[in-house]
Parts: sequence; C-alpha cells; structure tokens
Amino acid sequence: MKKIFIALSIVVTTLVLVACNINYDLIIYLPNDYMNEDVVKSFEQEYGVKVGIINFNSNEVALKQIKENPSSYDIIIPSDYAMEELADLDLIDVIDWSKIENMSKADLTTDMVTYLEELKTDGFDVLSYSIPYFWGSIGLMYDNTVAGLETRVEAEGWDILADQSLKTMLYDSSRDSFMIGLAHGGKTLSEATQSDIDAARDWLISTKGPNTSIKSDQILDETIGGSTPYDVAVVYSGDATYILQENESYSYHIPEFSNVWIDGMTVAKNSQNKDLAYKFMDWFSLFDNQLENTFEIAYTPVRQDVLEEVLLDEYYLDPRVRETFLVEGIVDFEFFRYDQDLFLMIDNAWIDVKTN
Repeated sequence: MKKIFIALSIVVTTLVLVACNINYDLIIYLPNDYMNEDVVKSFEQEYGVKVGIINFNSNEVALKQIKENPSSYDIIIPSDYAMEELADLDLIDVIDWSKIENMSKADLTTDMVTYLEELKTDGFDVLSYSIPYFWGSIGLMYDNTVAGLETRVEAEGWDILADQSLKTMLYDSSRDSFMIGLAHGGKTLSEATQSDIDAARDWLISTKGPNTSIKSDQILDETIGGSTPYDVAVVYSGDATYILQENESYSYHIPEFSNVWIDGMTVAKNSQNKDLAYKFMDWFSLFDNQLENTFEIAYTPVRQDVLEEVLLDEYYLDPRVRETFLVEGIVDFEFFRYDQDLFLMIDNAWIDVKTN
C-alpha cells in the first residue's frame, strides 16, 4: 500500500479546471488525496474520455463552491451531512441504482448497513443520494512509547486532550472539535443548545497550551519517517491507518463516544454528462477497482468482499492497524446532520477557540 502526497493549491486548481474547462468529459469534486489515479486512468482508457479531478480540503469549502458553481461538477464526493445539505438544496440527484451493475446494496459491508439504517431512521437516507465510497471514524492517535499513555488514553478518552503537559493536536474542524467538546459535557451535536456550545467552547479553549497544535492532514507529512511530533492527536481513521503503517510508535483508539461518517459518490443536479457519471461510478464499484483504491487510500471499503480481502493482507493483521480500519465496537456514536443554525453557532465558536 502506498500514499502519494502532492502539494496543490485547491483554489488555483479549481479556477484552472472550471474557468478554462480544459476539454474534460467528466469532472469529479472530492477531498484531497482520496482517489487512486491508476483506477481513474483505467476508466479513461476504457471509455476514451478525459476525467478532471478537483480537490477540496473540507466539506465546508466544497459546499460553498458547489453553491456558487452548481454547473461545474459531474460527480461530488461529500460526507453524509454535506450530502444531506446538497440534497435539501436540490443540488444533487436521487441515485438511480439500476444503472449500477457492478455493486448492489446487498454487497455493502454488514456493519455499514447497520449504521446506514440508523441514519435513515434518524431522517436521512444516504443510499437515496449516493453510491457509498468510503466510511470511517475519528479517534485519538497516541505515542505508544510514552509510559502509561495507552492506559490513560483508553481510560480518559477525549478528556486527555486537556492535559497541557502532553503534546497534543486538535483537528482543524469545527464539527469534529465540538463533537469532542460537547462529549466532555455529556452532550451531542444534535441536542446542543447555545449554552452547551458555549461550555464546549470554553473547555476547548482551556485545553490549549504551549504544546497544543490545531492542524489537519499536515500530520501525515509530519509523521513520515517515524517522527512522533505529538503525544496525542485527533485524526480520522484512514489517516491513522496510513500513519501506523509508516510509524510503529503510534497506536489508535476510538473513545467510547465518537462520530461515524460515510462519504458517497453523488451526481450533481446540473451535471453536463450524467450518463458518463454513472458509468464512472459503476466502474469504481467493481471489486478489483475498490480493492486497489482501498490499498492506496487506506480508508474502510464499503464492499463486504473487499473488506474481507483487505483484512487478509499481512499489514492489516497488525492489531494496531485493524482497530483503525474496522468501524466497529464504538459504544456510542452520532452522525453529523445538516443543521444550518447549528453550523453557524459552532463555526463562530470554533473561531473563538482558534483565536483565543
């Protein structure tokens, strides 16, 4: 398995692709470093087309761009709550599963189906608007060479971030950080009031000290070569899977309460080539392509047979890695939901946390 990191300017890339429209037959909008280029090239060769890739570094950036440029994309790969907002704004289509021949809903992993049903019961059906792409969790990566730290992480969970004697990293995401801050007070995002958010904000500010960093996927580069810049860091499961492969000094733990997320391939309402979009999603749903994509990107696959095949790989037999890869055993969790008023509250509060 490998991971390739390319320093690109998201804004420049977007302007070049969208404004210049460099004769692409299909444009895909997705997170950074999130798709195997070889699989894309094989699709281009199979169908004699050119695929343009535009990257974003957060769902919030993507939502803003899509609203401002609704005709600029064909396939969009957002997270569940962003997908729900796009559906509410009528910016993505309902998925026609009859056009997906290489994967059916019955092929999805057993655990993911359970989570999807819970989200559907809660009010949003991911499968109505997307072909699932990857899914995972968020947790704590910690330096297992520090005496007693593993025991503390497992006992304290998110609260260990308040120990200013440790080198810690908060993930630069308002939703993820306030999920953590609210969990400290026994609350969830879905039930949070302004006073709950204020309390979570104050706690997050109190965790900050001279050894605290607020970053995102920079940690991937920082840990290459066995470096351990943090004692404890908030990371997504797929990033942890990659880091643990490169760095034996780190382990990963999902606290008792966390977020489970699902990303999916959606078809933009104003796509200029919906037939080709479906052909691409169907191509990417093939067993071999999902397997190759999983080994490259390191997030948990959505097909049960792909998951079973990956788990036979020697690397995934390592218990440290297996815990990052399997989205299971979370005692309590929540999906992030589309709630514009809530987003504004936590986004403003997150600015306070970062600047205080």
